[in-house]
Amino acid sequence: MFTKPKNGWTEIHIGDFEGLGSYIQDVPVEVMEASLAALKKAEPLKLHFDEEGSAFTLNADEKTVIVADGYYGPETYEEAISKKELILEICRDMEEYFSDWAAFSEEYAYFEDEEAEEKQAFYEERETVLRSLLEELKAVLSE
Repeated sequence: MFTKPKNGWTEIHIGDFEGLGSYIQDVPVEVMEASLAALKKAEPLKLHFDEEGSAFTLNADEKTVIVADGYYGPETYEEAISKKELILEICRDMEEYFSDWAAFSEEYAYFEDEEAEEKQAFYEERETVLRSLLEELKAVLSE
């Protein structure tokens, strides 16, 4: 689903759909918190991604439906990927690129060289938050 975050962007691939996630949103935190809420409340997973000039929404339950801003208006994609399958893929992607996700923040990117200690502290705090969310998500998935 998510490619390795690089230069403030991640590509999002779901079936035939390709979109972007920008670090103007806290993608890893928002995605994992929404996934946890969807699982705990037994509701569809609902996500919104701002592509800085366009956007798309994703709703996943028994299947995944994506509505994206298209050149001629909204475009809809339907994929036979369940909410649980999508969330499992989210977990794999967060684990695979964990250190990159911890640095995936507009604030982190704009620390100055002389702010090395603050930058490291910020990174460590993000690591802790993301690790906690990831572990909780994996625990809920295994129930």
